[in-house]
Amino acid sequence: MIAGRQRVLLDLGTGDGAAVVRAARADAGVLAVGVDTDAASLREVSQKAHRKGGVANALFLVGDAAEALEAFRGHVDELRITLPWGSLLQRVLEGERAFALAVAGSL
Repeated sequence: MIAGRQRVLLDLGTGDGAAVVRAARADAGVLAVGVDTDAASLREVSQKAHRKGGVANALFLVGDAAEALEAFRGHVDELRITLPWGSLLQRVLEGERAFALAVAGSL
């Protein structure tokens, strides 16, 4: 459990962050975390998500997906990877599916 939430959802390569915002709105008990390398996109979606009447349980982090897997090891209940690419895709293709499963428990 992180930040008083019952579950943690980690969305790697979150892009526009829409999936993170939907997950946060759907379940107040989840901390929905979106990770992407595009700081401008994340800044915009974060501002929209947290405006008046927005969601308080969505978090957006600028960073590398593979590093996020390691940083969240043991704290993730659900891992989402939509159309993996770059270093994340390379790790999955190189047989590190077991690593991702160890982080999240399921894919």
